[in-house]
Amino acid sequence: MPAGWAWDAVQAEVAYRQEELRKSGRGGRARGRRWGRRGTTEVRIPEQRVTEHDAERATSLPRPS
Repeated sequence: MPAGWAWDAVQAEVAYRQEELRKSGRGGRARGRRWGRRGTTEVRIPEQRVTEHDAERATSLPRPS
């Protein structure tokens, strides 16, 4: 097969990229919920504290339109 070397090169590249993805922690294919993927975690962002200085500054600055 004349293009055998090209097939081998592509397979080597695919294997290399899969290994790099696995090392980076994102490895493999995305697994569906049916195959054991945990539900998404709800992320709560705490409200920012507003100091007197911040509150004063926020009211004194013109708001962009």
